[in-house]
Amino acid sequence: MKLRAHYFLLAFCIVIPVAICCFIALNMLSHAQRDSAIQRINESARLTAMVIDADIERATAVLKVLGRSQSLGAGSLERFHADASAANAGPGAWIILYDLNGQQLVNTRHPFGRSLPKRHDPVQINALLASGKANVSGIRWGNELKNNFVMVERAITAPSGERYIIGQAFSPKFFSHAFAGSAIPASWLIGIFDTNGVFIARRYDDEKYVGKKVSPKALATFNATASGSLPSTTPEGTPLYNAFTHSRLSGWTIAIGAPASELDAAVWNGIGVVAIGLLIAILGALTLTMMTGRRLVAFIRRASDAARSLGRGDTVATLPPSIIDELDELNVAIMDASRRLQSEMRSRADAESDRNTLLVLEKSARAKAEQQNDAKDEFLAMLGHELRNPLSAVTSAVSILESGRPLGDDVVKRTHGVLRRQTDHLRKLVDDLLEVNRALMGKLTLEKMPTDLAEAMQRSVDTLQAGGRTEGFEVRVSTEPTQVLADPTRLLQVIDNILDNAIKYSPAGGLIEVSVRTHDGQAELQVRDAGLGIDAELLPSVFDVFVQGAQTLQRAQGGLGIGLSLVRRLVGLHEGSVTIASAGTGQGCVVTVRLPLLDGGAGMAPGSAAAVVASGRRVLLIEDNVDAREMMAMLLELRGCVVDSAESGPAGIALALAQQPEIALIDIGLEQMDGYAVARALRAEPRTASIVLVALTGYGSEADRQRAFDAGFDHHCTKPIKLEELDAILA
Repeated sequence: MKLRAHYFLLAFCIVIPVAICCFIALNMLSHAQRDSAIQRINESARLTAMVIDADIERATAVLKVLGRSQSLGAGSLERFHADASAANAGPGAWIILYDLNGQQLVNTRHPFGRSLPKRHDPVQINALLASGKANVSGIRWGNELKNNFVMVERAITAPSGERYIIGQAFSPKFFSHAFAGSAIPASWLIGIFDTNGVFIARRYDDEKYVGKKVSPKALATFNATASGSLPSTTPEGTPLYNAFTHSRLSGWTIAIGAPASELDAAVWNGIGVVAIGLLIAILGALTLTMMTGRRLVAFIRRASDAARSLGRGDTVATLPPSIIDELDELNVAIMDASRRLQSEMRSRADAESDRNTLLVLEKSARAKAEQQNDAKDEFLAMLGHELRNPLSAVTSAVSILESGRPLGDDVVKRTHGVLRRQTDHLRKLVDDLLEVNRALMGKLTLEKMPTDLAEAMQRSVDTLQAGGRTEGFEVRVSTEPTQVLADPTRLLQVIDNILDNAIKYSPAGGLIEVSVRTHDGQAELQVRDAGLGIDAELLPSVFDVFVQGAQTLQRAQGGLGIGLSLVRRLVGLHEGSVTIASAGTGQGCVVTVRLPLLDGGAGMAPGSAAAVVASGRRVLLIEDNVDAREMMAMLLELRGCVVDSAESGPAGIALALAQQPEIALIDIGLEQMDGYAVARALRAEPRTASIVLVALTGYGSEADRQRAFDAGFDHHCTKPIKLEELDAILA
């Protein structure tokens, strides 16, 4: 069997069950629409009953109000006639007042004073008097009226104590408003029957039907249930769908009949639309099946030819596109197979090339790892060398001072100079290590303020000159006021490291040029030296941590290779840039730092004023290390201070209470009671709350500083404390 026959068979297998299901669905739809129409009739009957109940409720309320009127209490029937006429329900309705004998006293259908008839149903009057409730009558014939009417009536007691019967009468015409005001279609019939099945009102031909009784079968159906439906036929032979319900207050039956042809026509119209849609869908499915089958057969023929060509290794021509996604995917797969077959050798060559590239990268990565491992080992060796050299000098200087031999002033001075230089060198090594570690971990914080870059450069140069670091060098300084937003302390670290490298790698007598200026909208700091220079291979990695140029075993330049790395980190935190250039080994180098200029020309940063040390200060020193405590006490006494020392927190607090010092230098790392607890205790005592508290610690992070300030310290100083910092605090 060919593919096309399979397609037609598939189409019929789909269409026939669909048609059967649609037939069932149409049948269900017809029943549903018919039920919906009957439900609509029921709803219309219920709404009509509600309108009639509303009229009865209004009539009952009006009768009750009129029974309490002052005109009736005063016995003025003429005034009562006027009140009743004003409260009447409208055209087709009137109000009647009877005495206990059934004599009409007031009838709003007639002018007041006219002679009125007497009713002859004493049983109904006695029933009304006995019940005291309103009663809704069935249809009655009025001899005087010469027409049918219904009555809502009740017994009342006037304010004067007199008893009456009062009623609201309605003619059949009155109920026409319940028909006219509704949204019930004009072709539908509406009828109102009393409890005996007698017509009270009808929508059309009411004169013909009012007063007549329905068939016993219909009356039995009305009385059997509160609401329902029943088919019927008009005298003209028109079939009707009828629905009925009962008035809640009167018990009357409200029936509505809709022509069966009208409802059936709506049902068949809907079914016809659905049937036409189904037919169109079936024809469309068959047409689409035929078109798709034709395209599919043609495509499969072309695909078979392409597969044969592919098997022979020939070039496959591109197949024309189809309207079916799966066929297009097959087309793509065939073309992709052709391309793969023809490019396999090229792919193999590319794979070989990739493997070679990966091998080269692996060798490069291994070499880099080995280089980093060697750099680590070299750094540890450098660290040992850099620490042992100053320690050796310090040990020798101490041995000289402890020799017991008479020493000349020159020897003592030189020995002190050695101690000062080497301890400063050790402190700088430790500070650089801690700073670069914090920088690498991203824990450095800046306290920026308006700062003159030229002033900061000059301060750094002055400090180096005061320390003797520039002896034997020619230093030329050229600056102009240049305002930047920077952390002055970090800025001095940058300048000190750059100048220290320039001095370290320049020969004795060499020239070092320093300049600060504004260039291209930025602040530019430049240090140029005529020293050893930098090899071209080292230049790209000179800012990496622990990187140094090759040195001899003597390590005349020293250092750990972390200065320039720290410089780059600090400059980056200031949103600036740093570059280093060198023409080669032996030709010196130029370091250039560029920082953003301060917007708006902000004022100068406050310069460092010379600290004025006041003699006679009483200082409390709390330190548990004996050597550190003795040396710091001697240093303070040399500055004219009166010093009290304690080796623990409790002893220090007792001394503070006894001596009332102005300043307290407190080690944080005390054993029994740490420095934070001591500070909090001193702040809590009124006699010591005003002491200036200075924290001495080896921990210098921003978190450590904040913790000290939270504990009550005024200053936070890292060990060893700088003399200028100590002098500033004492001043």
